[in-house]
Amino acid sequence: MKITAPNDCGNAPRIGIVTDFITWWAGGDTEHLGEWLTDEASWTIAGQKPAEGALDLESVVPPFTVAHVDIRSVITHGRLASCDGTVTAGDARLDFSHAFRFASTAKTAKIAEVRSYLVPGV
Repeated sequence: MKITAPNDCGNAPRIGIVTDFITWWAGGDTEHLGEWLTDEASWTIAGQKPAEGALDLESVVPPFTVAHVDIRSVITHGRLASCDGTVTAGDARLDFSHAFRFASTAKTAKIAEVRSYLVPGV
């Protein structure tokens, strides 16, 4: 899978965490996703019922095998982060925007909440 991500100044460690998380999401790597989510994490995809508790991570990853993930931006501040971009494979395209709330401001804090906006593209 080809990964395109913005270069950052390196002063915000969560940018790397979010970039890795989105790469695992795009690649369907539910094992690594689960390692960064708290036990009580919730994941809401706009227009769908929120997933809480024992998350079925297979239900939140892209519905196709991604060939390229293009992360356009990653923004972090305190316990919050967001990113947006596009995943593609052949003619399949999915534009995404994810908002994250970490369990605390500690650099090693796990993700407590994810809100995702996914739009099939043309």
